[in-house]
Amino acid sequence: MLPRIPLNDPRVLALARARQQFAHDCTHLPTWEELTDEDRAAALPDARNYLESAINAGLIPDPS
Repeated sequence: MLPRIPLNDPRVLALARARQQFAHDCTHLPTWEELTDEDRAAALPDARNYLESAINAGLIPDPS
């Protein structure tokens, strides 16, 4: 199944930022603001996939 959520969905950005903050807090990786534009863009597909998976698993409601 192909992802239905676009990369520019605000929830994708929020999830990517939160995941990066978690990584920063736990392992001192760079914050979202410290990432390059390329690193930020590369993080969005994973965040979108995690969001879609959480919806498909029934962990969060499907807004559609």
